[in-house]
Amino acid sequence: MQRGFGIDAGIAPGIAGEVARRAEQLGYGSFWVNGSPPDAALAGLEAASRASSLELGVGVIPLTQMAAVDIVDAVSTSDIDPHRLWLGVGSSRNPGGLAEVRDAVTVLRRGLGVHVATGAVGPRMTRLAGEISDAVVFTWWTAADVGRSRPMLEEGAAATGRPAPPIVSFIRCALVPEAGAAVADRAARYQAIPRYAEIFARNAMTAADTVVTGADRSELAPGIAREEAPVDIPVVRAIPADDSTEAVVRLLEACAPVERGGQTKS
Repeated sequence: MQRGFGIDAGIAPGIAGEVARRAEQLGYGSFWVNGSPPDAALAGLEAASRASSLELGVGVIPLTQMAAVDIVDAVSTSDIDPHRLWLGVGSSRNPGGLAEVRDAVTVLRRGLGVHVATGAVGPRMTRLAGEISDAVVFTWWTAADVGRSRPMLEEGAAATGRPAPPIVSFIRCALVPEAGAAVADRAARYQAIPRYAEIFARNAMTAADTVVTGADRSELAPGIAREEAPVDIPVVRAIPADDSTEAVVRLLEACAPVERGGQTKS
């Protein structure tokens, strides 16, 4: 298990490249962006690909915003290193989402030869990920949700006679009080989505309750450790106070698996 770091696709590519460069120095194993808007996500990954040798991931591009064939074209004409790319896709289309994801995985594998991950919220998409994907991405999950979902993933994999793919889970983290307003804004957006609101209610939590917060590294470390324990590929998903390099890097350093100077592991 090697911790990754993820930022919002809306952060400027120049900042994304600088953050990826510093993330590699601090011992992170991968750099991720969320998938919406898709063009911005791919621009951020392209900058990160130039600036570092980290594994790269996008979790996940909504197929309702960019079709699989268009993703193939966009990645093929970019400077993103396909050998390092974990390309996540998902669909909220109802009905038709399962078929759309299944078809997209085939198109992306044939067109790009990359690792293809799929985003999942419900049990049917989780089982499908077990059947066909190189990884499943949970974008706003808790450790308890990961534990409940793994048997579904394994069930899907067993149906096709293969090992279960790894679980990628975003662990949202923020430095407070400076990022308090940003946490409230992001949480409100997800709390308003019915399928996520159901997940939070199941855990007797709000979206804001799932964010790991603290004033510094020592306060963030226990929450990150708790949430990443059942995960194969944990990704610290940054909620910085703002989208400046300084704000993102402060959080990057506070959540790093290795302290500055390469001293201890958190």
